[in-house]
Amino acid sequence: MVVEESKTSSRNTLTDSITSTRITERRHNPDEKIFFDSFKIIKVLGSGAFGRVYKVEKKDTKKIYAMKALKKRNLILKNHLSYAVTEANVLKASNHPFVLGLHYTFQTPFYLYFVLDYCPGGDLAFHLANKGTFTEDEVRFYMAELILSIQYLHERDVIYRDLKPENILIDETGHIKLADFGLSKEGISNGKIARSFCGSPAYLAPEMVNRKGVGKAVDIYGLGVVMYELLAGEPPYYADDIPIMYQNIKKGKMKSIKNISSKAKSLVTVRKLLIEKYKKNIRNY
Repeated sequence: MVVEESKTSSRNTLTDSITSTRITERRHNPDEKIFFDSFKIIKVLGSGAFGRVYKVEKKDTKKIYAMKALKKRNLILKNHLSYAVTEANVLKASNHPFVLGLHYTFQTPFYLYFVLDYCPGGDLAFHLANKGTFTEDEVRFYMAELILSIQYLHERDVIYRDLKPENILIDETGHIKLADFGLSKEGISNGKIARSFCGSPAYLAPEMVNRKGVGKAVDIYGLGVVMYELLAGEPPYYADDIPIMYQNIKKGKMKSIKNISSKAKSLVTVRKLLIEKYKKNIRNY
């Protein structure tokens, strides 16, 4: 579940913004015309409140992609158009081996389409559910690549704000691709903060829960939360009751992880990694 505070905009204003905030088409060849019929639908990979993701084949090249189809009407009614625009902007400006690649964008009167890297390995949440936990070697590998992807975004003054296993995909070679940039925020240079309340409850940083605004340090915190979950099998402050979970986040109340090496414990020591180092990072940013 993702929570966010809706922006107060009228339906007419958002309808106008569909026209004025155009998702500019992106192509490998600037002279190439891309349409829905340029692709063959192979199967549905997933669906949600705003549309579907398909596995598709580009008819002329036979290359396989994932195509995200977002229904404009639903984006307007939920005031989520800005999230789609942000995702398009961030992905268009990104070129990194561990960030999901955007190959084409186009729109029809009713849908926005993003044609993305296809990642046949699924996401880390799927594998975590099957395995229970990851080995330390696996966690080391995935975290190293995740850190590099976040560093890349921060160097471009983009904060991610939604780090969780569901958003970390595995490509055909076994490497990660950070995906789903709808909650990202552009223009957050060192010292600046974003004040909107958004994210998935179990992964929110204390500053977000306390509604104090977040800067780049929110993703440093998020890295610690993801690493903890991969080693322990669940987020560090998880509780079935969201208000209790928020209190756990504020107080830093979490369980210690059993059956990991002393080196891993020294890195994941709850208070040290997720609280003390997080506060230091806030000051450093």
